[in-house]
Amino acid sequence: MSNIVEIIESADGEVCEQAFYDEDLSCLELGHVEFEDCSFECCTFAELKAMRITFDRCSFDGCDFSNARLPISYWRDCRMRESRLVGCDLHQSYFVRDTLVSCACSYLNLAESKLEQVTLQECDLREASLSQLKLKRLTIESCDLTRAELFGTRLRGVDLSSCTIQALRVSDTFFELRGAKIGVDQAPDLVGLLGVKLV
Repeated sequence: MSNIVEIIESADGEVCEQAFYDEDLSCLELGHVEFEDCSFECCTFAELKAMRITFDRCSFDGCDFSNARLPISYWRDCRMRESRLVGCDLHQSYFVRDTLVSCACSYLNLAESKLEQVTLQECDLREASLSQLKLKRLTIESCDLTRAELFGTRLRGVDLSSCTIQALRVSDTFFELRGAKIGVDQAPDLVGLLGVKLV
């Protein structure tokens, strides 16, 4: 049994002020667990299953959440750097004042989640499911949103000018993009959504 599992069990699901390195939680099923003021470095959460898991003031460096199933989770004041969330299911989750930097998030499922004061920097969000998001002060910089699914997510006021936005998947009315900020060089990408070719 890994050290982190022993700590979770001994703490009765409330883990505080712990530093974890190279721990492996892959393929496990956890009940409700709350992590507070914890740091995780090079830890593996791949294919972990947990409902309503909570991370409060936690940091993640070089961690792997690939194909984890963590719906209805809660993340507050967390920072994640150079981590993998490929295929991770986080639908209906709540994020407050979180920052993700240089993370691999292709095929990430964030559908129906709430993001408040969240920052995404240099993240790969290709083919991610970002539908029906409720956004408040989202900052997204130099991210790849190629073929990201944005049905029902209003991007009014969101600055996408530094991002790759080719082949975005939006509704037929394109209302998701109304009020979003883009660069002049990105206009051809949006024109392509209309089926129009620039000559």
